[in-house]
Amino acid sequence: YKRAYAPWHWFKKLKQIADDFGIIFFSTVFDKTSVDLMQDLGVGLYKISSFELVDLPLIEYAAKTKKPLILSTGMADAREIKEAVNTARASGAGDITLLKCVSSYPALPSQMNLRAIPEMKKVFKCPVGLSDHTLGMAVSVAAVSLGARVIEKHFTLSRKIKTADSFFSTEPK
Repeated sequence: YKRAYAPWHWFKKLKQIADDFGIIFFSTVFDKTSVDLMQDLGVGLYKISSFELVDLPLIEYAAKTKKPLILSTGMADAREIKEAVNTARASGAGDITLLKCVSSYPALPSQMNLRAIPEMKKVFKCPVGLSDHTLGMAVSVAAVSLGARVIEKHFTLSRKIKTADSFFSTEPK
């Protein structure tokens, strides 16, 4: 977390810039204090990472804000996803979107199992998207053709700039 951590004092400025450009600003939350920070900034939705999908108290806390939740599923099995969705619904989440995800960095297209997207939509009765950690755009395009409603993709100006996610991020070209 220390390597990928965004200093909290950045968030107010980032939200202002996003607002100025008409971009919906939100963030992954990892604990109750980060939910509180986002609440104070007036953020309209929250993402829960694959690693925190089993943190039901965090999901409950975020859901009690009545704001939409995006739940990434890369580290979870079907039972854990069901528990997370049920917890969010029971706690008042305004809307829930699941992200099909392979928590591998970078992920190989052959690992993605995109056919799970329509199945997840049917089983969990909510919109499904893709957290795409593959290189390139082909997997994201294919996911949309299978019904993905949200695409999460990491971007960098250049992979030469070393960050926690630059080695699997998409460059502008």
